[in-house]
Amino acid sequence: MHLLGALFGGAITSILFNIPGEPWSVATTFDGYPMAQEGRAGEALTAAFTSSFVGAFVAVVMITFLAPLVAKFALKFGPPEFFAVYLLTFCSFVGMGKGSPFKTLASMMIGFALATVGMDTVTGQLRLTFGISELMRGFDFLIAVIGLFGIGEILLSMEEGPAFSGKTAKISPKVVLETWKKLPGYWATSVRSSLVGIWMGVTPGGATPASFMAYGLAKKMSRNGAKFGTGEMEGVIAPETAAHAAGTSALLPMLTLGIPGSPTAAVLLGGLLIWGLQPGPLLFTEQKDFVWGLIASMYRATRRG
Repeated sequence: MHLLGALFGGAITSILFNIPGEPWSVATTFDGYPMAQEGRAGEALTAAFTSSFVGAFVAVVMITFLAPLVAKFALKFGPPEFFAVYLLTFCSFVGMGKGSPFKTLASMMIGFALATVGMDTVTGQLRLTFGISELMRGFDFLIAVIGLFGIGEILLSMEEGPAFSGKTAKISPKVVLETWKKLPGYWATSVRSSLVGIWMGVTPGGATPASFMAYGLAKKMSRNGAKFGTGEMEGVIAPETAAHAAGTSALLPMLTLGIPGSPTAAVLLGGLLIWGLQPGPLLFTEQKDFVWGLIASMYRATRRG
């Protein structure tokens, strides 16, 4: 439940205040906040939490049937196979990105350069800190995102006042039901975004690139693609579905290979190690009750999350 709550929490501030609470909520601001400005905050929030349920549920079903199969051949994985998994992730960024491949590669190189700053977790050596103690921990992407989106929005609100009143942000049963009637019309976007999210979670790419990729594909393939960024519900459905599918499916490589596909999965991995449980293929043979109990709890979490 904490996994899904952490994934969805950022959508609330993204839609209401244009401040992404999490990196994977950035894409939700593109259309979620314009919907709130138009007085459709309840509609946007309903679309967001419904899409989060769809993405997470599809990912849990995938884990249920695919995890035992992956665990069977995971024992054959070695350094070349692990390298291929990560290489496939970066290739997905280029292949599924909506922009120029050269811009995507340039962005990846910048990301690699920024990731090298700080203390090496393997050797403990300092890299590119230039004697500045604040750089020992590297760059925090979440802080950069909140600073980029949040501070500007706060200053604008102080100068011009809130963009919409608190009344428009209320969710009523009528708004929820009316929104649910519209959502089946976006089934293709939900399916496509779920597949993108699962792919990025399994490879593992993470929820953040999954949300951007799903948004880009939705904008490219939608009839209303030109209106994206002005308050299209499809622009909220795509990133939220993909982010939750990626965040949930990231547990598959964590359980079967011991590779966390997301920061949340990495925290869960650390918790398992503390309790003396070694994630990997042997977990499915030595701790069957725990594995299937965890998967069952994920079904329960999707219902309540």
